Amino acid sequence: MLNRLIAAALMLAAAVPAAAGNVTLRFSNWLPPEHYVVTEMIRPWAEDVAEATDGRVTVEIMQAMAKPEAHFDLVRDGVADLAFGVHGYTPARFKLTGMAELPLLADDAEANSVAYWRTYQRYFRPANEHEGVKLLSLWTNTPAQIFLRGGDVAGVGDLSGRKVRVLGATTGEVAQRLGMTPISAPASQSYELLSRGVIDGTFFQSDSIVSFRLQDYVDTAVTVPGGFAHSSQYLVMNRDKWNAISKADREAIEALSGEAMARRFARVWDRKAREARETLRGAGVRFVRLDGDARDRLAERLAPVRADWVETAAERGVDGEAALAYFHDQIEALNAE
Repeated sequence: MLNRLIAAALMLAAAVPAAAGNVTLRFSNWLPPEHYVVTEMIRPWAEDVAEATDGRVTVEIMQAMAKPEAHFDLVRDGVADLAFGVHGYTPARFKLTGMAELPLLADDAEANSVAYWRTYQRYFRPANEHEGVKLLSLWTNTPAQIFLRGGDVAGVGDLSGRKVRVLGATTGEVAQRLGMTPISAPASQSYELLSRGVIDGTFFQSDSIVSFRLQDYVDTAVTVPGGFAHSSQYLVMNRDKWNAISKADREAIEALSGEAMARRFARVWDRKAREARETLRGAGVRFVRLDGDARDRLAERLAPVRADWVETAAERGVDGEAALAYFHDQIEALNAE
């Protein structure tokens, strides 16, 4: 699949005039340089862009030019040309993307992400929540579960009173409805907060617990099929920089972005999650799974989270029920492939 995408991108770029100028895109990276978002997602994609454009468009990965939550504005304002970001870090700006963050969706990041991109294209794009930049793609990682330090946890009722880091507005609401105290902070601050005892736990994906070296500070993972939430993520480019690229090279980059990128990046998340669960079990982390009746009771408690998103979508001119129905239909179709 990837080789076919690159081949298609090369064919699209072949028509570019020889006089077209070269473009270097500055990618502001707020993650550790060895994090697999960089080494297994961004960097390989950047290499494919260079190959598909015959070297006319290249990506330079640089140290972060601002805090994680500032990267959308950083790209919009031209301080950086490219950035990876998390929608949940700026919930006041992004409302429709909250659909992909809802609890009890899909365990599979690939199906969730491709369905998300298709739903965005059909229902959310006219609302233009990414105004001022070129949105290259959006996707989710695997479901966020609840990882805790200390205390005996057998079910949802034992979560009340815990202070937990949340990923954004959706996990903040989930935490409150489960009687927990939400603490909003970027993923990059998780180690400091947990190691110092500022929080009792965090909503996180299993792979992120490992990649941020948190396995020594958690002993229990409370999980539910479909997860307590998801993290909606994006890659954006400065609009002026995008327009400075030749039409043929833009088409080549488009062939490597959109649904292709969502599927490609999600596959990395899925693989890393599988590996991380084994690592955590080996480290002695106890997994408490809420299934059957326990999951049904949880779904009842969290139903208002879904209803709140539908209401918010309506405020932005989107039929949230229709979007959710299409989203779930796409997930089912993708899982059946």
